[in-house]
Amino acid sequence: MTGLYSQFTTDTKLEREGILLEYGTARNGQPITIRIARAGGANAQYLKRMEALVKPYRRQIQTETIDGKVVEKLIRQVYAETVVLGWENVEDRDGNPLPYSRDNCLKLFDDLPDLFLDIQEQAQRAALFRAELRE
Repeated sequence: MTGLYSQFTTDTKLEREGILLEYGTARNGQPITIRIARAGGANAQYLKRMEALVKPYRRQIQTETIDGKVVEKLIRQVYAETVVLGWENVEDRDGNPLPYSRDNCLKLFDDLPDLFLDIQEQAQRAALFRAELRE
C-alpha cells in the first residue's frame, strides 16, 4: 500500500487483540508489559461499554453540568474493562506481583494517574495499530 492508504489503514485484528506497551523492568529484571486494544476503531467493546456507562449521564453531558471527576471515573472504568487486556510483571507499590484484573487495573490507574494518561494516549494513536509499523 502507498499514499493515504498506508498512512491510515489499521490492522483490525491488532485493534481488537492489542499491542504491547513496555514500561521498563520489574524487580525480577523482566520487562513490564501492558497489552492494550485500541480505544475505538475495530474495538467494538470499547464503544458499546462507553455508550452503556455514559447513558445515565447523557442529560448532564448535553447541558455540560456533569462533574469532571465522574467523567474521569467512567473513562477509567471503560479502559480497565475494554482497552487494557492484560499485563506481565506489574508490581504493587511494595514490589509484590500484581496480577491483572479489572479491579487491579482501576487501582493502578488511581495510584498512577500519569500511567493512565499514557495508556489513554497510546490507545488513541491509530498509527500504533498499523500492521506495517508493527512488523
